Amino acid sequence: MKMMSTRALALGAAAVLAFAAATAQAQRCGEQGSNMECPNNLCCSQYGYCGMGGDYCGKGCQNGACWTSKRCGSQAGGATCTNNQCCSQYGYCGFGAEYCGAGCQGGPCRADIKCGSQAGGKLCPNNLCCSQWGFCGLGSEFCGGGCQSGACSTDKPCGKDAGGRVCTNNYCCSKWGSCGIGPGYCGAGCQSGGCDGVFAEAITANSTLLQE
Repeated sequence: MKMMSTRALALGAAAVLAFAAATAQAQRCGEQGSNMECPNNLCCSQYGYCGMGGDYCGKGCQNGACWTSKRCGSQAGGATCTNNQCCSQYGYCGFGAEYCGAGCQGGPCRADIKCGSQAGGKLCPNNLCCSQWGFCGLGSEFCGGGCQSGACSTDKPCGKDAGGRVCTNNYCCSKWGSCGIGPGYCGAGCQSGGCDGVFAEAITANSTLLQE
């Protein structure tokens, strides 16, 4: 029992050290990072790191797609949101499917944001991708094949097998030589871009903005 306890403590300490090391490599921003802003409208946390999710976009968020509890829409006398945020069907400002999806009252609502050749060359807000079908969003169906504008980068060749090419928009170049966001690209073997375990997980696991 004592051996199990010692082993558990050792594993816990190793996890803490690994997390600290990964965090140290994360992109700095805000007051702690010479007032730099994060790429792709990522949030700058109260501690000065770039990412998405509650830890970055919630309380203390310094810049980027910071979440707010501001009221808007029909529930607030027609008030609009700042920073190009969406007004949800329930009258709150924010980003992601719950704000910009079904029932969205104002801002860059996904249901009505058209772009590209289907909309007179219109660009998407916040560097979102314009899909081949002329709609704004993030993810492979928007930023992959046929992407017209915005953060188009997913699955483009990069790295040592592509002449050292780097991905645009600080996307990660995976060990297999393709551009994207998430653990498969930014995790082990990542060649360039926003390579960082914490950074990668924050983008994919905690962010409704980057999930479809």
